[in-house]
Amino acid sequence: MSSTKNKLRAAVLQDSNWHSEHGCGECPISEYCLPLGLSCADSESLGRLMQVSRPLECGQPLIHAGDPLRALYAVRAGCFKTTAVDLDGNERVVDFHLPSELIGLDAIFTGVHPSDVTAVTMGKLCIFPYRALLNLAGQTPGLLDSLLKLFSKNLLAQLAHTVDNTADQRLAGFLLRLSLRLPRRGEINDRFLLPMSRTDIASHLRVATGTLSRMIASLQDRDLVRVEDRLVEIIDVEGLQASAGPLAEIIL
Repeated sequence: MSSTKNKLRAAVLQDSNWHSEHGCGECPISEYCLPLGLSCADSESLGRLMQVSRPLECGQPLIHAGDPLRALYAVRAGCFKTTAVDLDGNERVVDFHLPSELIGLDAIFTGVHPSDVTAVTMGKLCIFPYRALLNLAGQTPGLLDSLLKLFSKNLLAQLAHTVDNTADQRLAGFLLRLSLRLPRRGEINDRFLLPMSRTDIASHLRVATGTLSRMIASLQDRDLVRVEDRLVEIIDVEGLQASAGPLAEIIL
C-alpha cells in the first residue's frame, strides 16, 4: 500500500479525526438503518456509540482487502463501491452502497475484509466500532434484530447479483433495485440520478462499457426508460419489471 493511500485512509479511520454530529435518533435516514425499530432509549445508546467520519473525497479508499474488521460503516451520505479482483486479474465492482446501507458485513465471519471499498462520490459515514456494537446488541434485542434484518437484506442483494440471468435482465434489475434504494424507500422512484459512472455499472453487470450503452439505448427504444447523462426516468415500470425477468421477484 502506498504512503499516499495510507494518508488518505488515516483521514477517515484515525480516532482523532472522528467527530460527533447529531445522533441516530435525529438522523433523517435512521428508519432504514441500524436504529430500525429501536426504542428512543436504545436509539440513544446506539447514537452514543456511533461516530461520524470526516467527508471522503471521490476515489478515497475506506477499506483494503485484508484489513482487519474494526467497525461496521453505515453510509450517511454519498455512494461507495466494493471491488474485488477476479480470476483473470481484473478489478470488478461487486456492489454499490447508498445512504443507510451497511459496509463491512462480509468481514464478520473471518474478521478480515475480503474486498476493497472506495468512495464513488463525496461521502460521509457513521462508524460503529464492531466489538462495542456487538456488546450493545447482546444487551439490546431490538438492535440484534435490526442487524440480522440488514444482514438478510444484504444476502438478498447478493442473490440478485449472482443469479444467472442475461445482461439485459441484469441491467433492468439493477435500475429497479437502484430506484428502490433511493429516497422514497420501499416504492419505485421513477426519476433519479446515477451516482456512479457507466464504467462502474458495466463492471458490476459484467459487460463492456460499449455493450452497456447499447443496452440502455435498447431500453430507451422500447420506451421503458429515458436516460440523459446520469438522469434516469423510468417510463414503464411494468415493462421494466418484465425485462428483469425472475430478478424482479427477488428485488421487489
